[in-house]
Amino acid sequence: MRTPRILAPAIAAAALVTVLAGCSAADSTETTSKPSASASSKPSVLPESEVRVPDAKETVTCNDGAAIVDQSGTEVTLEGACAKVTVSGNDSVVHLSDVDQLIVESSITRITVGTAKKVMINGNANDVLFTGEEPDVADKGTANIIQQQKSE
Repeated sequence: MRTPRILAPAIAAAALVTVLAGCSAADSTETTSKPSASASSKPSVLPESEVRVPDAKETVTCNDGAAIVDQSGTEVTLEGACAKVTVSGNDSVVHLSDVDQLIVESSITRITVGTAKKVMINGNANDVLFTGEEPDVADKGTANIIQQQKSE
């Protein structure tokens, strides 16, 4: 007599697990989406006309061959060429002339540079647009885009 009492709840529990597993499998397939065939595998920068330019504007200078751009939420212009430029301000637009070494420690910043020999990126989600030959790039961040500047 004891065996049927234990067996019946065990069978009911197994049936319930099977039914619930089937329901969750059906739900997961309905919510899974596939990437479209037209999705681009290579990210690209926004066109200049779509870039949000901050209202705050500043100019920095190169002192003894080095400049630090640490302003956040600002459009910053460096006057003249500079050997070493470090950009550490976030969510900014930075305009540079020619540099030997560009160090990017910021995030969500758009940097336009004349020519650059070396670019080292430690931040994330930055756009670095250069003219001339492609610089030697060391990108240790994520979602950064380094590309030749296109005229619009």
